[in-house]
Amino acid sequence: MNTFLQLLIRSVISFSIGTSSFIAYLLLLDLGFPLTLLSGVGTGILFFIIVKAVQKRWWLNKNGLSGQEFRYINRNLKEAKEKVKRLQRQQLKVRSLGAFKQILEINRLSRRIYQLVKKEPKRFFSAESFFFYHLDSVVEITEKYTFLASQPGKNKETFLSLQQTRTTLDDLTVSLENDLHKVLANDMDNLQFELKFANQHLSHKKDLK
Repeated sequence: MNTFLQLLIRSVISFSIGTSSFIAYLLLLDLGFPLTLLSGVGTGILFFIIVKAVQKRWWLNKNGLSGQEFRYINRNLKEAKEKVKRLQRQQLKVRSLGAFKQILEINRLSRRIYQLVKKEPKRFFSAESFFFYHLDSVVEITEKYTFLASQPGKNKETFLSLQQTRTTLDDLTVSLENDLHKVLANDMDNLQFELKFANQHLSHKKDLK
């Protein structure tokens, strides 16, 4: 939801109605100035709440979500936001160029999936594997990798563990790419449909010439 724009709309409407109500109460009712002012403010607040509820219902209907589904998705998005932040902090802890590029790509994919779902929450149901499995795995493994990699006096066993971790992160990167493809699947299907329609239209025009 464009919360700033909706807040601005609610504020303008509630302020306008509150001010108009204050003037109307002042002219039509003999309540005294303090009570009239309080009534005007109360009316404005009431309409602020009503408009907020209407905006939320309109947004949910537009996105094909129930209130319960939105709360569920929003809760998971908040948890994912913290995990993405944890993942981003690991970027500056690696010393090798290869590991830096690897974690950079993991960060890029994770942020992209998170941002797509945040913008269009209905996409969440296409990215459940990301939110419930892959994001947790990449955060935990990346944190352990950067911790081990920063330790001095590494032995052969430590180097082997780091190499195995890098291989696992490569596999998880592929999983994140697949998650992103799932999130974008409908968009790609729509694009293919549009391309097919456009090509048919162009072929039809050529046949008419």
